[in-house]
Amino acid sequence: MMTADVYFIRAKSEENLNVIQSKIDLLFRSAGFDSCIEHNDMTAIKIHFGEKGNVTHIPPTYVLPVARLIEANGGKPFVTDTNVLYKSQRSDAVSHLKLAQGHGFTVNNCGAPVIIADGLRGSNEIDVTINGELFEKVSIATEAITANSLIVFTHPTGHLSTGFGGTLKNLGMGLSSRKGKLRQHSAVKPWVEKTRCTQCGQCIIWCPVDAIEWRDEAAFIVNETCIGCGECLTVCRFDAVKFNWRTSGIDLQKRIAEHALGVVKTKKDKAGYFSFLLNVTRDCDCVSGKQQPLFADIGIIASKDPVALDQATLDMIEQETGKPLRLYSYPDIDDTVQLVHGEKIGLGTRRYRLKEISL
Repeated sequence: MMTADVYFIRAKSEENLNVIQSKIDLLFRSAGFDSCIEHNDMTAIKIHFGEKGNVTHIPPTYVLPVARLIEANGGKPFVTDTNVLYKSQRSDAVSHLKLAQGHGFTVNNCGAPVIIADGLRGSNEIDVTINGELFEKVSIATEAITANSLIVFTHPTGHLSTGFGGTLKNLGMGLSSRKGKLRQHSAVKPWVEKTRCTQCGQCIIWCPVDAIEWRDEAAFIVNETCIGCGECLTVCRFDAVKFNWRTSGIDLQKRIAEHALGVVKTKKDKAGYFSFLLNVTRDCDCVSGKQQPLFADIGIIASKDPVALDQATLDMIEQETGKPLRLYSYPDIDDTVQLVHGEKIGLGTRRYRLKEISL
């Protein structure tokens, strides 16, 4: 059975920035990420910009050494993320870019410009055939697919629905289009709450298949015609369009893994992954406001295998702190479902060799 290499360097968030950047540089080289970048590659650096008020996300200055290494290998780096489904400053590209800039994700700090991968409203997408257990095709953000190579920065945390938000979630949820996100969160279609509908008509105008009509002085979604694209959810400014988000945690983890496969499938030998075990919190970086780290900083790990990296992340947290991440966050959730399913569908392997390095 295949075994992946995972590289680890001890680090703490309070270390001098130059030291942290040097460690990231060393990990990039040690993990062989240079081989992922070819001359004139458009290289996406996937990162979470943090919800407004969040202070424990990965700092923009950590991106700088990677952007420089990409350029040194002839690539053209850009920093990217996708829009979210819920009401947020990150739900459209204009507001999202303003938030990113406000959090310091500028060319000066990152060494690369920011591009929102799924367009203005999250509908720029490419369907990728994966022939998975749950999906034949998955909808991935356009620029995640058209980019020639990919470097992923993940801040592992606990998560309310999946127990663990790691590299697979960063790929599967973080690089899906709005339609891809909707398909991960729920198998049912949206509906309109009549009492909140103002009859503005925007959902009718934007529906791509004319599945919305007027009934009883409110918009009505015809379920038989609806394709579940979520356009109505995005354009409604009055919270009248509703959606059932209660996909089970097990099902959600499998759906995330299959969408992650859609991203990785297009980047064979062209992707590298970092996991920053610094300021690890109970909930993900989508939570606004300040969160307290669950335990002391551990370090940074890197691999070309996203499944191995997530497995090593969970193992290292348990080994270094004395108990698994789920006991710090959501103990009733089996957070390994995504890893087991990811390995099963060919996303990567849970077997790895840990190689500790130092400056």
